Amino acid sequence: MFPAWRHGTRTTRGSRLSQQTMFEVTAGQVLVFCWILMSATCITRAQAQVDDVPPYFKMEPVQTQVHLEKNRLVLTCMAEGSWPLEFKWIYNGSELTRFTLEYRYLIPSLDRAHAGHYRCIVRNRVGAIMQCSTEVQVAYMGGFVEGERVQTVSQGEGALIRAPRIHSFPRPQITWFRDGRKIPSSSRIAIALDNTLIILSTVAPDAGRYYAQAVNDKNGENKTSQPITLTVE
Repeated sequence: MFPAWRHGTRTTRGSRLSQQTMFEVTAGQVLVFCWILMSATCITRAQAQVDDVPPYFKMEPVQTQVHLEKNRLVLTCMAEGSWPLEFKWIYNGSELTRFTLEYRYLIPSLDRAHAGHYRCIVRNRVGAIMQCSTEVQVAYMGGFVEGERVQTVSQGEGALIRAPRIHSFPRPQITWFRDGRKIPSSSRIAIALDNTLIILSTVAPDAGRYYAQAVNDKNGENKTSQPITLTVE
């Protein structure tokens, strides 16, 4: 609204007062209107902040997960809350990434060095939370460490044939063979918890070439050791 004095060329004293009053009232109304508008904007912004939701997890990861070596692994951080949400990944207490909008962490090809504890941190403008850690175990099988060897015992003595060492996770199942045949347990032959083959009171037929076969139940791999030749004198 424009002041009334701008619409005429001549004014009287009374009209000037009236016009001045109208101008002041109009200006006051404008100020009041602006104050109301600004207050409404502030209230709207305050309401938006009140309605913000801090981040929270829809589900926590499993405590332990086993994956095969060379497989692809995708870890996810299932969180919700007011956007934008930002994610950071932690491995064994050290930062893997900075905060980004990516809620996944990808390992294209696993190897045993990737085994460990992973967790994510999620934040938004309201707050931040840390995910429970998940332990990633990598199933693999390497080769037997030791090569061919020879053991000698006197007839009637006991023989302990130690299983060759092998790099594997989880610990493999060991089966003993002699000259190509599986060795059954008996009152004279047993296998200890550490897979050592125990022969009580050896006899001449116990002589031969012994092999340990290792089987990894997680990835299905199996390996056969170098021969261990037992001589009974």
